[in-house]
Amino acid sequence: MSATDMPRHMDTEEDDNSNMVKLDVKVPKRLLEELDEFAEELSYTNRSEFVREVLRDTTEPILTPGAREGISEGYADVAAGRTMSMSEAKDRLGIES
Repeated sequence: MSATDMPRHMDTEEDDNSNMVKLDVKVPKRLLEELDEFAEELSYTNRSEFVREVLRDTTEPILTPGAREGISEGYADVAAGRTMSMSEAKDRLGIES
């Protein structure tokens, strides 16, 4: 959904100097107080930085480079047929069913 397709109650405004877009959102006062408290406790410079981070964390997968590499290796193992059944794994590890 583009900014022009957004419902009227959610206003956006583009910044000419960057790829950032201003997003105006109404929230209950208590939620705003909680956001400000969290932002301060976590030493964010300002509310916007905190909200951007929360949005980023909820919309982007959070994987370290090592985790990404492990996932890639796992997919490569599956593609190359380097897999085993659950019972084979239990036997190999000496785990009884």
